[in-house]
Amino acid sequence: MAELEAKIYEHALKNSNGIDNDYLNDALPEHTLEDIVNGVNRLLQSGQLELLQVGRTILYRGVHRSEMERMSELTSDERLVYKHIENSGGEGIWVRTLKQKTNLLQGVITRCLKVLEQRALIKSVKSVKHPTRKLYMLINVDPSSDVTGGPWYTDQEMDSDFIDQLARQCYQFIYAHSFPRHNTKAVYSANHTGYPTSSQIKRFIHENRITNVDLSTANIEELLAMLVYDGKVERVAPVFDMGAGGGGRPAATSNPRTDWMYRALRVNARDSPLTDIPCGRCPVFDRCSDSGAITPAKCEYFKKWLAF
Repeated sequence: MAELEAKIYEHALKNSNGIDNDYLNDALPEHTLEDIVNGVNRLLQSGQLELLQVGRTILYRGVHRSEMERMSELTSDERLVYKHIENSGGEGIWVRTLKQKTNLLQGVITRCLKVLEQRALIKSVKSVKHPTRKLYMLINVDPSSDVTGGPWYTDQEMDSDFIDQLARQCYQFIYAHSFPRHNTKAVYSANHTGYPTSSQIKRFIHENRITNVDLSTANIEELLAMLVYDGKVERVAPVFDMGAGGGGRPAATSNPRTDWMYRALRVNARDSPLTDIPCGRCPVFDRCSDSGAITPAKCEYFKKWLAF
């Protein structure tokens, strides 16, 4: 039986996501399912395996020797708190949530957290979504972007200058590829596929070393969404090849994920900063001068604008 338990333990360690009875039954055909179940139960009792539940499936995960040694030094309450913190991953867990999941008293949880922090097993982080909450996670786990805010936050504060700078670079790159160079007043045909995609924009930012921050494609798409909402660019679906053998597949990409292209929008005169002053839309702008019947000094529009 010791040999069987060693085999089960070895398979469990190799599969960090966990294994089930069906896996073990296929991996150990020389043993009966009853013997395998008995071996699993003994490993669970000794702490070499732990149970994981994924949906309705029960899995077994191997516990490394070093982890077993750490856990053996903890009390039952400390182990319970540690396991819930471990299961929270990079999202972390709030003290109130710990209390609900463990049914322990607040004083017991506070003492457990203090012991775990002193032994460098866990750490506390602040969330940008809930600045007043302290979240706990394992010491070697990196907080998720939902907790830290990703690249857009610095010291729990949104870095607006950094966002604006990157958005400006994205827009300039898109604008340079949105209109024919020989005639910037012209437009490309409807089946044009040369508009940049988010992956191309990401490569442009990386190759030109615009920032040292490691940005993902999802981060770039967040900037592009902002430009779309601001009315500066629009999304363009990839052209579909409906020719012979095309089958309606995107001609611009073979990726099953829709690889949207982005096209800059021309700046309308009405959207110009000049519209903030009456001159930008003045009906007699061409007849205005320093002297005569229509001058800035006599302008009724200016008086109303200044009064406002």
